[in-house]
Amino acid sequence: MWTIDVNMSQKSGKVLGTVLVVSMLSLLLFLVGSTWFVSAYGAGETWQLGFAGTGSLFGAGFGFWGWCTFTGQSSGSVGDCQISQYLHMGNGQNIQCETHFDITGWTAQTGVLTIFTGAPDFFVNSGTITVNPASATQTCALFLSAAGFNVVVTAPGTLTINGPSDMALPAAPGHYSLSGMTLEGVSYTELQIQVSQK
Repeated sequence: MWTIDVNMSQKSGKVLGTVLVVSMLSLLLFLVGSTWFVSAYGAGETWQLGFAGTGSLFGAGFGFWGWCTFTGQSSGSVGDCQISQYLHMGNGQNIQCETHFDITGWTAQTGVLTIFTGAPDFFVNSGTITVNPASATQTCALFLSAAGFNVVVTAPGTLTINGPSDMALPAAPGHYSLSGMTLEGVSYTELQIQVSQK
């Protein structure tokens, strides 16, 4: 009888040991995974934004979606955006732009959305924009200029931001549904913006 208890104790010990090892490994993987997730997005960013919209500009249909991050409270020298855009030109030509914003100066100030949101807009004051494919650089620059960006083409696939450019993204946490509005000649069928702040 004593042998049975010992065997049961040994089996219980093995099971308990296995459970503890698996639990510790799970906890370790969770912590490593969480750290990786925060670091992958950027541990230092203060603002994180996601947005999407469709509409028309000068008779051409367009759509865009993307995300941005900004470091700082109301201004800073670090920001990053990844934005995909498509343009349906009146002549049947369709153009797609993948743009990466490397922002070296930004501020939050009164902008085109302020009257609707009560919040300042993010303005990009300096940096570069990489356009892919490079063959769409001129068209993408025209679209961005019409939308209020102060950009110039400096090389195929590269735009330089030459001064305050209103991103038309509110610098206040929240969800903004601004569909059906017209801003500076741009008519939005759909416009959704999500802003979070650390």
